[in-house]
Amino acid sequence: MKKGLNSYQLKLIALCFMILDHLYSNLNWPMHEYMNWPFWPQWIPVITRFVSPLFLYLMIDGFYHTRSRRKLLTRLSAVALIMLVGNVILNYIFHNVDTRTGEYTFRSLINGNNIFLTLAVLFAFVWCLENIKQRNKVAPNVVLAVAIGTFSLFLEGGLELLPVTLIVWFFHERKALQCVGICVWSGLLLAKALFSYFTGPAVTSLYTDLCFDNEWAMFVVIFFILLYNGERGKNTKFSKYLFYVIYPIHLWILEIVRNLIIP
Repeated sequence: MKKGLNSYQLKLIALCFMILDHLYSNLNWPMHEYMNWPFWPQWIPVITRFVSPLFLYLMIDGFYHTRSRRKLLTRLSAVALIMLVGNVILNYIFHNVDTRTGEYTFRSLINGNNIFLTLAVLFAFVWCLENIKQRNKVAPNVVLAVAIGTFSLFLEGGLELLPVTLIVWFFHERKALQCVGICVWSGLLLAKALFSYFTGPAVTSLYTDLCFDNEWAMFVVIFFILLYNGERGKNTKFSKYLFYVIYPIHLWILEIVRNLIIP
């Protein structure tokens, strides 16, 4: 067994921080406003920002090691579809409507987290890039890559994760360059956050603003990338589907709890 952490162990760590992040984003304000609980620390979303880049990194690594890319993409897409259907049902039950019209809209009904949709789209994007690299049907794959990449920008975290996807794919098997690339991208995101703060109205403190505009903190993922030993780790049906099951279920539970708290 190699030193470091395997894929399963890294996913477990990411899973714990993901749940913490969603607890904060779903319950922090409602519990303060309607139950008089104190606000949770503002730095929580900062320390959890590495989660989606880590899942993305492991997904791209899995792209090169899976027995069937088609099956993996199908699995990601299936969970994304299930998540979408669940979100629509909950939004309908809890009457999530357009605040201006008071009517259901496509946007109000599909509202909610769905990182699996982003991962599925970015997996397809990497597949197109790899086909181009291997000179396999280059022209159609270029067109498809542009279309898929553009579409990803409108999905959860897509704007921040698309550059990470390009970095991790382009420097595949070169960890040092992957880490440098992610640090540069995080630096650009930090510069954007600082620029927005210093050029906008002084409504909050710099600390509060950086805790809110926190995508720059994804650089923390490089420590987990360096710890990754390249091994899959535990390989059972439980470990294989644990993350696919927990993601939608815990979000749906939190959505129900949030709506029960808010009168």
